[in-house]
Amino acid sequence: MMKFNDFQKYEATLRIPYEKYFELIYETKYLIEARLSPERCFIATKSFYGCNRRMAVEKVVAWYNKHLKPVLGHPHKTLMINDPMGEVSYEDGFVCTDLQNKYLDDETIKHLLDESGGDLGRDDSDGTEKHSPGSVKRLRRRRKRDVYLSDQLIQSSGGTIYFKMNHLLCRESGKVKTGKIKLASKSLQKAEKEVVRRGLNKFENCSA
Repeated sequence: MMKFNDFQKYEATLRIPYEKYFELIYETKYLIEARLSPERCFIATKSFYGCNRRMAVEKVVAWYNKHLKPVLGHPHKTLMINDPMGEVSYEDGFVCTDLQNKYLDDETIKHLLDESGGDLGRDDSDGTEKHSPGSVKRLRRRRKRDVYLSDQLIQSSGGTIYFKMNHLLCRESGKVKTGKIKLASKSLQKAEKEVVRRGLNKFENCSA
C-alpha cells in the first residue's frame, strides 16, 4: 500500500547481460519483461514511489537484493534510477556514497560532472576496492573552508573557533602579520565572552 507522502514516481532501469537474463528466466520467480538492446543486453524498467530520491533508492535496492541479486550480483553496474525532481546536485558537502547520489542514470551523471567543475568523475570500479562503489567518485579533495562568525572570529570545518589577531612586525613599514589563536568555546556567544575574559581584544588593539 502506498503512503500518502510517497507520491513521487521514480523509474528504475536494469541493464541485464544477455546470458544472465536467461538465468532469470530459468528462475521463474525472477522473470522480468525486457527488451533486447543493440548492445545485446536486456533493458527492463520498474516504477517505484517515494517522498524523495533517497527513499526511492532504498526501496529499489531492497527489492533488487531480495529478488535479483542472487543471479545478477551487486547492483552498482546493473541498476540505474532516474532523478525526476532534480534532487542530485553538486554543492559543498556533496557525498558520493550518500544513497541519494547512487545508481544515477547517464543524464544525471553528465550534469553532475558539469556542475562539479572537475571535482568528480565517473566511478568505474568493479566493487572489489575497499570503498563502496557509487555512480561518481571524487577526483579532487573536498576544499575545507573556514567560516567567519564575525570580523575576527573564524570557525574551522572541524568546529574549532579561532580569534584572528594582527601582529605589527615593523612599526616603520607598517607590515602586519595575521595569526589565529585557538579558543575553547564552541559557539559564537561563548567565544565572544572568552575573547573579553582573556583580554585578546585589548591585545589586538595594542598590536594593530
